[in-house]
Amino acid sequence: MFDGLAEAAAALGKAFDPPRLEQVVEALVPAIVFKPAGPEGPVAEGSQIGGTPDVPAGFVWPRPTPLADARELTGRANAEMGQEMLAHIEMGLPYAFVAQVDLGEAAKLGDVAANLPSDGRLLFFYDFPTGPWNTGTRSARVIWDTSPTGNLSQATVPDDLAAAARSELDELGDLRPDGKGGTNYGAPRRPMTLAATWRLPHPAALESEELLSSGTADKDGEAETFREDYEEALEAHHDGYTRELWRRQQLLGSPQPEQDDPRLEAVVVSKFGVQHLSREVWKERYPAIKAEAAEWTLLLQLDVGDWMQAEFVEGTVYFVIRKDDLQERHFERVVAVYQQT
Repeated sequence: MFDGLAEAAAALGKAFDPPRLEQVVEALVPAIVFKPAGPEGPVAEGSQIGGTPDVPAGFVWPRPTPLADARELTGRANAEMGQEMLAHIEMGLPYAFVAQVDLGEAAKLGDVAANLPSDGRLLFFYDFPTGPWNTGTRSARVIWDTSPTGNLSQATVPDDLAAAARSELDELGDLRPDGKGGTNYGAPRRPMTLAATWRLPHPAALESEELLSSGTADKDGEAETFREDYEEALEAHHDGYTRELWRRQQLLGSPQPEQDDPRLEAVVVSKFGVQHLSREVWKERYPAIKAEAAEWTLLLQLDVGDWMQAEFVEGTVYFVIRKDDLQERHFERVVAVYQQT
């Protein structure tokens, strides 16, 4: 992560010779990151991760659309997890709230936020118990709320969602002796500030392909050495899987995949109506899928462990959207993709 291109060039110049340095700097991608709010305190109706959203009177907390065939979804998991998912689905619980983005704050960052609305808030919700097995639009809800800030107050968690959170904490028992941290149904509120940054694209992200494929003739192992140096630079500058997990919470920019670029999965679900393609079909259709994935963009990247503020929690949720849908503000078309290593 770098505050500017000059800073990036100076820092990366220690790792790369001039010809490669120019390529690496040109590959940097602008993004917005969430930083924990400083001692000056949170901003009312500002950006936050976890907690509950700031909403107008009459706000209805969203719930996933009922499934026509819940057992088809639960059958994607093992038997034990499938039973847990089925119980969750039958309760008809609301989504968990994950993040609030103050769009006015984002707009002040300049060009990096140009594709977002400049007023209101984006409210992000996700269904953690089923989402990992259900890439698509049902697992998430993104609401663009433009209510005047003077009319907002913190939402009250729905009773059934709060009860589910308490039940999960009880089940965790000795794993959470202090009772702190979140659950699949909610997480602690953390006020955040938004900051513009430049990031090295992850090797699995589409944005890195041209950089990492340049010079593939590999004279005397040069390409392999460059890739090793690049991955070391990722870790050194907090663009890999950093221990400071808040650095993985990101708005726009290039995703940091735990597997393949999540936009590829979004295309598969949207175009073919399935979670996964066979190896043969994937190989045959990959060029077209990759080309179509370039028409999608990351909206929000959420590190689940950091959101939940709990140990031994893995995974990342990527909220992705077609670029034209973002331009036309069709946030109901966001596709959520879950990955973990």
